[in-house]
Amino acid sequence: MVTLSEIAAATGFSIPVVSRVLNPPSGSYPKVAASTRALILSTARKMNYRPNRQAEFLKRGRSPVIGVFLPDYRNSLITDIVMGLSEAAQSLGFPLSFFFKTSFESYRKFIDETRGRRNCGVITYPHFQVDKDAVELIAHYCKHGGKMVLLNSHVSVCGVPYVGIDDEHGGRLAAKHLLARGCEEFFIFSQLPQRLDGFRQELPSECIPCQEFEENDEDFQQVVQYCLQSDKCIGIFAGAGRVAARLHSMLLLAGLVPGQRIKLLGYDDLYLSSHLSPAICNVSQPFQQAAALAVEKLVDCIYDRPVKSEMLKPSLVFRETT
Repeated sequence: MVTLSEIAAATGFSIPVVSRVLNPPSGSYPKVAASTRALILSTARKMNYRPNRQAEFLKRGRSPVIGVFLPDYRNSLITDIVMGLSEAAQSLGFPLSFFFKTSFESYRKFIDETRGRRNCGVITYPHFQVDKDAVELIAHYCKHGGKMVLLNSHVSVCGVPYVGIDDEHGGRLAAKHLLARGCEEFFIFSQLPQRLDGFRQELPSECIPCQEFEENDEDFQQVVQYCLQSDKCIGIFAGAGRVAARLHSMLLLAGLVPGQRIKLLGYDDLYLSSHLSPAICNVSQPFQQAAALAVEKLVDCIYDRPVKSEMLKPSLVFRETT
């Protein structure tokens, strides 16, 4: 079992400093620099540190839990999120209770049952944020001392801190890369306006043809047919991994190899992307990092430390289709 002294030796900080970060007194904020705290928490996770948080809570007569509300678990992106949440929560000594594609009533029940418990909190994916009843419930929960962090959100709801991923930056990355690969015309498939806006902002002028399409087979086929008839270098930006995979298949069936004259760039970097031939170039989202950060921020909230929202940047994964 990893000890505080071992973490102190690995980070170069004293045991009292490490202890203030990993075992902070309830209701107080340890006076430790943010960079120091980040390094200690990161090192603790890498060394598989396990604080005996359960004994601490039992001694105080409290049982901790973090409720995590996520969309359908069959979404492959959820795997990275679950890993990030689990690793961070384990290193900080907080058990998780997962709810996948749950009903609003189940959400309300958990909120009601944990509202008065200081050592509990909620991490919520955006699918509950847009509903008027959900917003009212969140407001009531936070007003009565409830602790919450929004995951994969771009805006705060009722003042709740969030951890998001900059979709506009992802769109700019995609456009910049396709322009560098010599594309003269662009087709975009995306339901998220931030990605569309970022992509268009990176184009040098409105003179470059750039059309938006719906994510359905009819529009996919229309673009493939155009590519067959054109002799230009065309860039296709698929703002979702499943869309990129479908276009990849349809282009190959039409005799067009992605990465030659037709450049295909996807989003999300699904597992399938690297196993297709040619492998799909992608904008990758740091979901695992975002999830771990959401846990850390929620624990900060539980201990009444100041918490700020944070937006992470996606990155480009270079592969054969561009």
